[in-house]
Amino acid sequence: MVMTSTNLYGSPEPTKVQSAPVEQPKVKSDGGSTSYYELPSSAKELNDLIEYKNMNFALGNIFKACYRFGEKDGAEKIYDLNKIIYFAERLKTMVEKGQA
Repeated sequence: MVMTSTNLYGSPEPTKVQSAPVEQPKVKSDGGSTSYYELPSSAKELNDLIEYKNMNFALGNIFKACYRFGEKDGAEKIYDLNKIIYFAERLKTMVEKGQA
């Protein structure tokens, strides 16, 4: 199913409706390096990590914008911040509705 939403500039864009990701078991941490920070050996690029962690569309976009923060040609840091906020608000709504 494809729905329509608006992007950062108010223009309509298709949004894929995804099922909720599989809930990962919680890992106890003492504040140091923990297993959830380990990279899979098969990861060659950021999209490999997004797929490995079963991130939905919104979380994947937040992750990518944080990773490249301020490095995208032709875009100021505010562009990445707006993208992070936009997708974080969408993700928050999904979590509140029990959809993520």
